[in-house]
Formats: sequence, structure tokens, C-alpha cells
Amino acid sequence: MTESKEQNDGGSGNTNSGKADTPSRNWITILFYIYLHIFGLVGLYVLLAKIKWITLWYFLALVIFSYTGLTAGAHRLYAHQTFTAASQLRFFLVLAHTMAGVGPVYDWVLWHRLHHKYHNTDEDPFDHRKGFLYSHVFSNFQSTSSNVQLKNIDMRDVGSDRIVWVQQKFYWILFIVLTFLLPIYVSVEYCGESFVNSVLVIGATRVMITTHIAWLVNSALLIWGLKKGDRFPVSDNNSVFFVTQSYWPNYHYVIPWDWRNDEFGPYERGFSTFMIKMWYEMGLIEKMMTTTTKDIREILEKIAVSKVPIKEAFEQLKKKSEEDACRQKLVYYP
Repeated sequence: MTESKEQNDGGSGNTNSGKADTPSRNWITILFYIYLHIFGLVGLYVLLAKIKWITLWYFLALVIFSYTGLTAGAHRLYAHQTFTAASQLRFFLVLAHTMAGVGPVYDWVLWHRLHHKYHNTDEDPFDHRKGFLYSHVFSNFQSTSSNVQLKNIDMRDVGSDRIVWVQQKFYWILFIVLTFLLPIYVSVEYCGESFVNSVLVIGATRVMITTHIAWLVNSALLIWGLKKGDRFPVSDNNSVFFVTQSYWPNYHYVIPWDWRNDEFGPYERGFSTFMIKMWYEMGLIEKMMTTTTKDIREILEKIAVSKVPIKEAFEQLKKKSEEDACRQKLVYYP
């Protein structure tokens, strides 16, 4: 549903680049999410108390499928270009993202890139300074950026992708069919689940969960990241149940193009990272962008000794990482 934010901005006449627009609420989006959460919470009870085991496994498979499209697809591939992918894999990831029901890939990437570009400023649509509840929930209900700021985001790479273009062009048809009708039909026809249970669980609860996964990508720093004054190195005091805080979410806002960095805490671990490694071994992806401790130290030395501007220094680091990624294709033939 994030595409509604772009539509709100598109109708704004304010082109003042010095200030962000006064936030305006999109009541259609608000009402959609209110009803989604009402039915989703009812469906959560049904999920835990009434559905069949086969429906439960089907539900989990769909959530994992959508999770992959949101994290490895929209976030790492399209938003940050951490690797390049074959057309078959891009189709798979866009399909998975569509079934998540969170709007077109193009719109999601646009707002996430805007978030990175203006992080911790008034123009940041998911401003972390306003707290987790705002960043995770309320920011998705209102428009906070001007037309000028949107135009400052380079989207040529995403816009030139034919699969993304088709998804954006026919999104609402695909949303109705792939997000709701088809999954519910499979649950009723092949899992033998009742229609009502299928609508509540496979429809509402599943989309409610995938929506929060998509929202968490923009607000995860406030949960898994370190805040000013936190202990370093990270101790057990920074861990509560499955939430383990680390500096890796903070690292992502400095070097967002590192494919090894997970959305929710760890580095070179996690389900999406495992899938990317598997796709690489299958020959479906290449040019995997990352960096090394040595390269980062050299860049920091340049900043400290040679007085190279920080932005310029990290651009040099990214360029070196791009060159290293291209070398992955080099093969020796005796």
C-alpha cells in the first residue's frame, strides 16, 4: 500500500526544496490497515486454535516466500543493488513481493532510497528520531516529502527493469489475484480448509504479517541497532529473547550496498543471506557487492590523514567494491 504515499506527493503543489511538506494523512490507507489488523488478529486466533496442519504449513510457506521477496528482492537487489540477478530470479522475487501485498516494488524502493538519502533529517519519511511507533507504523499513513525530494532519487535502474514495470502497470489486478484470491483458493481447494478460515488466515493474517515485515525493514535500526551511549563491544545485556542488538544495522546506513548485511541484525547470517549464497552457487546471481575490514581501514585513514571528504571517501570504497565484484566473473582457462 506504499504507493498511496507517492500519489499523495504527486498531487502536492509544493516545490519548496528547503522544507518538507506538512504531513497529510491518507484515510484510505489508514482504513485499509485498520480493517486488515482487525481481521488479521481474528485470523491469528483461528490460526492457533482451529485450522488444519496442512493449512498451517501452507501459511508458513507463503510468509517465507513473501519474506524473501521483501528482503532479498526489494531491499537488497532493487533498493541497494547489492548484486545482479538473472531474469528468472527477478521474476521469482517480484512475484514473492507481489504476494506480500505491500505495493509495487518501484514505490517501495523509491521510499526506502529516500529514507537512506535523508536519514535522520526532517525529510526522512521514516524519521527514526520520532521513535519506533512513528517510524514503524504512522509514517506509512502520511506523506512527508516534497516533489523536489522525490525527483532527487535516481530510479532509472529500477524503472528500466521490465518485470518491475509490468508489476507496477498491473499492480492492482495482481494484488487482488495473487495476494488474496489465488492463495485463498488453494487453501480451500487443496488444503480442505473452510472459506472463512482461509480468508482470515491465508488472507488477512498473512498480509498483516508481511506488512509488518516490510515496515520493519525501515524501522529495524530502532530494535536491532545500537543507540548513542550503548555499551561496546555488545554484551549479553543487549540481548532480549530473539532480539540481539549489534552495530550491523548501523553499518547498513553507512554501507548499504553490502549483500552480507541482514535486515534484522546479523552479518553474513540469516535466511535471506543463505538464499543469496544458494542462488550464487546456482549461477542465478553475480557481482555481489561487499567490502573488507582492510578496505574500510584504508578509507578511514584517507579521511583522517588526507582530509578526503567522507562522502567522497565512501564513494571510492563503493567503486572499489564494484571492481572487486566484477572480478568474480574472471575465469582462468589454461
